[in-house]
Amino acid sequence: MIAAAAGLAIVLTDAPAIGEAVKDSHGPGLVETMMATQSHHAKLWLAGNARNWELAEYQVDELKEGLEDAAKHIPDYKGVPVGSMIESLMLPPIVEVESAIKARDREKFAVAFDKATAACNTCHVGANRGFIVIQRPATSAFPNQSFAPKRK
Repeated sequence: MIAAAAGLAIVLTDAPAIGEAVKDSHGPGLVETMMATQSHHAKLWLAGNARNWELAEYQVDELKEGLEDAAKHIPDYKGVPVGSMIESLMLPPIVEVESAIKARDREKFAVAFDKATAACNTCHVGANRGFIVIQRPATSAFPNQSFAPKRK
């Protein structure tokens, strides 16, 4: 009984105070981050291809934010310099995508998107993961979401 009470005391002592945020010492790993990245990549294409520039702007921001988080929180993955690869390979083409979205230019968007996609694959090859090949989505994996611009 005393041991159980001591264990409870330790658990209560380590518990966060009411209203205090719980800190997760283990955030998402690289695989989880890349799965979210792949989702934003697909949605970015679907939005830009449909000329839904508002949604495309949101998706490119989410894509960029996720990659920046990965670079910051997972700078090295099994000896692969993920952080520096993201900064040197991925972020420059994303700037081109952002520019095309701001210009509302579908043709420039497609070219910039393809450059960003090629950068994904270059990064995968450099990380000894060349078997992961990213491409433009042929169809939507999100049947419950419309990518068409809202009618005004």
